[in-house]
Amino acid sequence: MGTKSNFNDSKITLIDSKKEIRESDGNFNQMILFEVKEDISIEELKDYCKFVKSDYTDGHFQILVFFNNSSAARFPDNPLTALYNEENDLKNIKAIYTLNNVNGYSKLDFYEKNNWESLAQTSDID
Repeated sequence: MGTKSNFNDSKITLIDSKKEIRESDGNFNQMILFEVKEDISIEELKDYCKFVKSDYTDGHFQILVFFNNSSAARFPDNPLTALYNEENDLKNIKAIYTLNNVNGYSKLDFYEKNNWESLAQTSDID
């Protein structure tokens, strides 16, 4: 596992997780929901994702969704990899970290305000 550096894990709270089996290959996709404190920075989230990346090496897709408010956190109505498209959901999403364990894709999309009102600042997570 990585080493803690700039992130303060008291700013990140696990809410729930959901696994979906992929019919095409029997593998699975997993989505994990978190709440983050309003003042969390992109650097803190990048450090957190680097630290926990080794915890999410199973399955095909691992998608970590960071909400501004736990009461707004929910899973999408469509399959997990399709993510969110409702305004109310997007207004409460601070960041999305996506890992594809098949091809090595590992990126964090961070939103200064939220996914509805801000452009994504995308960072590779090594």
